[in-house]
Amino acid sequence: FYSYRLNGTDMGGRKPLSKPTLKELHPEWLIRAPWEAYGNPGYWNFTFPEVREYKIRILREVAENYDYDGFEIDFSRGPISLPIGRQWENRDHMTEFMRLLRHMTQEIAAKRGRPFLVAARVPENLTGCHFDGLDVETWAREQLVDMFALGNRSFDVDVQSFRSITAGTEIRLYPCVDDH
Repeated sequence: FYSYRLNGTDMGGRKPLSKPTLKELHPEWLIRAPWEAYGNPGYWNFTFPEVREYKIRILREVAENYDYDGFEIDFSRGPISLPIGRQWENRDHMTEFMRLLRHMTQEIAAKRGRPFLVAARVPENLTGCHFDGLDVETWAREQLVDMFALGNRSFDVDVQSFRSITAGTEIRLYPCVDDH
């Protein structure tokens, strides 16, 4: 699996003579976190269709050029993807991203003749998912994922709630601890 942190900080590192980054060209597509440090230019705001399409283009390039079994989209290590304080009201934008991702991975699977799986690393409980604007119930109902990787830095994972939303599907659950 290719593990992709959906919304990393992209801190620094640009050489003086290099081209401006997409974040520099489109600061309106960014969310500024109150704890910003280390020259962080901001986090991608998935309410913008251009941001969703940009991320899909990146993932398509990886899927078309490397022989992975699937993607693990990491929503837990960089949870800010929607405007702070309004994540749940903007959840449809993240669900639209997941629909685009599923459609793209199904195209890749058809071309190569075998599945291209989608896993989502999400918070350890439904409340945490909702707080981050992740409508995992819809993702399960529409089967936009093949796996949920549950939790990040907690041993207290609400497996039962995730079992209830994935009942009757082939979606697998993987509780985990990401202790770095």
